[in-house]
Amino acid sequence: MQNILVPVDFSDTSYSAALYALGLAADLRSPKVILYHAYQAPLTIDSPVTAVQVFDEAQMKRDSTAALESFRRRLEKNCPSGCFLEIYCEYSLLINGVDDVCRLTNCNLVVMGITGGGAMAEKLIGSNTVSVARHSTVPVIIIPREAEYRPIQKIVLLTDYDHTDENLPVTKIHWLLDHCRAQLHVLHIEKNPEVQRDLQEIILLKDHQPSYHVVHHASFTEGVNNFIEQQKADWVVIIPKDHGFFSGLFTTSHTTRLAFHSKIPVLAIHG
Repeated sequence: MQNILVPVDFSDTSYSAALYALGLAADLRSPKVILYHAYQAPLTIDSPVTAVQVFDEAQMKRDSTAALESFRRRLEKNCPSGCFLEIYCEYSLLINGVDDVCRLTNCNLVVMGITGGGAMAEKLIGSNTVSVARHSTVPVIIIPREAEYRPIQKIVLLTDYDHTDENLPVTKIHWLLDHCRAQLHVLHIEKNPEVQRDLQEIILLKDHQPSYHVVHHASFTEGVNNFIEQQKADWVVIIPKDHGFFSGLFTTSHTTRLAFHSKIPVLAIHG
């Protein structure tokens, strides 16, 4: 059993992500869902004359806590039986606070929302979600705005077929498959149509009897989306690494495109 952390900025996007987390908590039998808000002093540009801005941090904490409690009450009716919906508010940068709060609250999963809206929006709005997914040691599920929770029946794991066994976060993936009771599909996107790859069995996953697929497509994101649509998959899983395909996958462009344009939630699991 594991607690779930939901970073909140009070937007419709984070509300939708919180609803998704509560649906997931019911299936995983999570004892707690923690709504987390990291607040900061507002950035102001006043005049050419340098001025000392004094912020009342205690008041900021009171205001942020009150807003987070109101947010919690909106969600309370959706909280599954046996699960507690709690709040955690602190003065921090989100990317710095997530892992620490997960340790303090015993959360083993982070659920975050993301919103589309053009290239500029992807760079600005998506920066927090993508940055947390790239750097957090805790698995992060990125939820498309329109996604509604449904039981997880099919999971697609993206792979480069290079160094796979030695870098696979086996314990986390096995836990996920055991608790979701989902079918596993292992997918490799090959951009070069002239390259033919043999389907390789990943030994560490053999107990779950996955299906293996190679799809040739010039666009990584379109190739993934076409496959998950054909398979009616529920999650796509990426494993960030510092070499080969995973390093390329987690460049800013690949990460942002997959996060913004995947039609289903994207789960980032670090090894």
